[in-house]
Amino acid sequence: MKKQKNPWISIIACLVVQLCVGILYLWSAFKGNIVKAYGWDTAAANMVSSYMIFAFVFGNLIGGFINDKKGPKLTCLLGVGLFSVGVILTAFVKTPGLFDLTYAIMAGLGSGFAYGACISCIQKWLPHKRGLASGLACSAFGLSTVVFTPVSNMLMNLWRGADGIVNFVPVFLTLGIVFAVAGFVACLFISLPDEKYIESLHLPAKAVSGSVNYTLGQAIKLPAFWALFFSIFFINGTWNLCVPLIKDLGMVRGLTESMAIACVSFTGITNAAGRLIMASLSDKIGRTNTMYVLCGLTLLGAILMTFITGMGYFATIAIIAFAYGGPSALNAALSTDLFGPKNSGTNYGVAMLALGFSSIFFNFISGSVLHATVENVTSTFIMGAITAVIPVFLMMFINSYLKKREN
Repeated sequence: MKKQKNPWISIIACLVVQLCVGILYLWSAFKGNIVKAYGWDTAAANMVSSYMIFAFVFGNLIGGFINDKKGPKLTCLLGVGLFSVGVILTAFVKTPGLFDLTYAIMAGLGSGFAYGACISCIQKWLPHKRGLASGLACSAFGLSTVVFTPVSNMLMNLWRGADGIVNFVPVFLTLGIVFAVAGFVACLFISLPDEKYIESLHLPAKAVSGSVNYTLGQAIKLPAFWALFFSIFFINGTWNLCVPLIKDLGMVRGLTESMAIACVSFTGITNAAGRLIMASLSDKIGRTNTMYVLCGLTLLGAILMTFITGMGYFATIAIIAFAYGGPSALNAALSTDLFGPKNSGTNYGVAMLALGFSSIFFNFISGSVLHATVENVTSTFIMGAITAVIPVFLMMFINSYLKKREN
């Protein structure tokens, strides 16, 4: 008799992979030392995180196709490999263009491959708790910042010369090798549930297979798909504006350098908390109701960012990170609710393109149109406040769509 699979072996393996590939938001910790070491223009340094997010969402798209065809293990192996090689190659480059290629594009694509595959895999192990499943996967991704910010700072201090310049070759080599070893080992334990496990949950057929299972071609013809797409585009605006500024703006607003670095690290905790808490809450009060709360928190954070100083700044960044984390997990579950679990990797991967467009668009407007600097961000965060309101109306449409479909 074949032994029933233990769900937590695969779930924990996915969480380890997410932890390894989650340094998407760590660029703020590296940026200042990179600019100093290589003499970069600050604007070029700010765009690295935007390009990485853009590559990340394309990784979700490509990885989604692979995941739906070949499964999460292969997709994660490819993702960890591409991600680790990108970080390792970053050790040997010094110009913004090559950094964009290795750190932003290669590592970003690999991160996206693994991210979407892990969410889809955990959702299939927990089909009756999709919000919790998405929250677990996304919170591990967010916690990467908490774990690797102090590690990265330790490595930079270890390899900092008497002139204050960091030798980044051993820094990125060490990180890339750690990610490769831990990630590849974890991938070996990733699998999908078998029929025996699904039967043991004693769930109604609808909870397992979903009431609908749209292909990508069918999904993109629905107005609800584009409501979700533009909700992702706008709700992420405020956080995307914050990412390259957290440390430097914090110091302008009265934080010491050590507190500003701690602020970057703490966003990982609140980001992860938002992903887990709000996605789990959405299983109880509904996805759209939870999103209304997150829009309100984002709006509050954007308004406060126009003037807040000192520890109030620290707390505001934490609120924005929490409110950003929630939709990151919530939208994965909402996508499955809307379009079904069968093609969840592909459908959510395409919807996630909105995150990449959001990152490029709002940082471009901030830098090139509003001419924002760390001393003048008022107009930038007024724009952020506006972007926080628009998803409320899009969620109202999605809620109406779901109710009509159920009836």
